[in-house]
Amino acid sequence: MSTHATSVIAGAITMLSFIANPVHAGVSPTWQELSKVGKARTQGVTAFWGGLPELNAKARVKVLDADGPGVITSIHVSAMAADGIEGFGSPQVAGLIIRVFYDGQAKAGIEMPLMDFLGDVECKSQYFSSVFLSKVKESHNFRIPMPFRKHVTIEVENPSDRKVVGYLELTYDTVETVPKESGHLRVDYRTGNLSAKTPNTMFKLDRAGVIVAHWLQYETDKARDGQLICEADQQFFLDGDTKPTLQSMGSEDLYGGSWGFIAQQGDGQYTSILRNEKVGAAGSRVAVLRCRSLDAISFRKSCRWVLTWANDAWAAEKLGDSPIPYRHCVYYYSKD
Repeated sequence: MSTHATSVIAGAITMLSFIANPVHAGVSPTWQELSKVGKARTQGVTAFWGGLPELNAKARVKVLDADGPGVITSIHVSAMAADGIEGFGSPQVAGLIIRVFYDGQAKAGIEMPLMDFLGDVECKSQYFSSVFLSKVKESHNFRIPMPFRKHVTIEVENPSDRKVVGYLELTYDTVETVPKESGHLRVDYRTGNLSAKTPNTMFKLDRAGVIVAHWLQYETDKARDGQLICEADQQFFLDGDTKPTLQSMGSEDLYGGSWGFIAQQGDGQYTSILRNEKVGAAGSRVAVLRCRSLDAISFRKSCRWVLTWANDAWAAEKLGDSPIPYRHCVYYYSKD
C-alpha cells in the first residue's frame, strides 16, 4: 500500500490507498495501518428526517456542504416511497437525482438518478452485496471513496409532483491532505438503444483515468436469460491503441461469468446479477455489476470502450435491426 496515502489518514486508510494505488483496494489493511491515530476526523450527516428539509414535490435538498480536504467514505440510503405510502420503487423514487459538486466547480462532477447511482437500477435491482455497492433489506450502501480538496456539495432533487419519504446517512473524513495523484470520482451514465449492426460506444474519456466499477442493463424480446445480447464483445482501446488493449469475448465474461447470464451468476463481492427478468413471450432484461477494487482499468491518456457483435454474426443476425434498450454507468477517477 502506498506510503503517501497511508500516512494521511487513519479511519479511511484503505479507502485513500485505493485512490492513489487502486491495485490494493479490497485487500484487508494490516494491524499497523488500522491502528494509526491522529491523522483524520470522521464526521457524519443525516438528511430528509428529524426536522431536516425533506424531499417534498419539486424540492432540491442540500445533503452535504463541507470544506476539505476530505474523503466521503460511505452513503447509506433507506428505501423510499412516494408520499410514504406507495410501495418502494415508485416512478417518483426512480426519478430522484443526485448531484455532486467538487471544489467549487459550477458543473456537477456526478449527476444521475440517485437509485441508479446506488446500483438499484430503475429501483428494480434484486438484493445484492458487493465491495462497493449493496442493496440489502430496504436500504442501499455506497462505499466508493470520494475525495475532495477544498469543498464538496451534494444535493438530491425530487422533480416529481409528489413527496418522497425516506432518509440518508453519510460519513466522511477530514484529513491533512489528499494525495496529489488522486482524482475526483465521476460517473459516465448513458441510456438509449444499442445496435447489433454497428459498434456502440459505451464510454469515452480523453484524459488519464481509472475505471473502478461499472454496471450494464440491456434487454431483448428475442432470448431468455440475456442470450444473444451477451454475445457482444466488450473492447477497451487505451491511450490511442488502434487494436483493443483489453477485450472480453462476451458481455457475460466482462461481468465475471461465461456462457450467458443465469440468476445466480456472480460471486457477490466483485460481480453481481442485479436483474434477470422475463420480457414478453421470449425475451429478457438483464442488469449486471462489476466492482474493480482489485483490477481497476487504468489509462494514461484516453479510453474508448466499445460494445460490438462484429465477431458473432449469428447473434447479430438473430437480433437484427431491433433496438436494444440499455442503461450503462461507469464509475471512474480523473483529474480536472
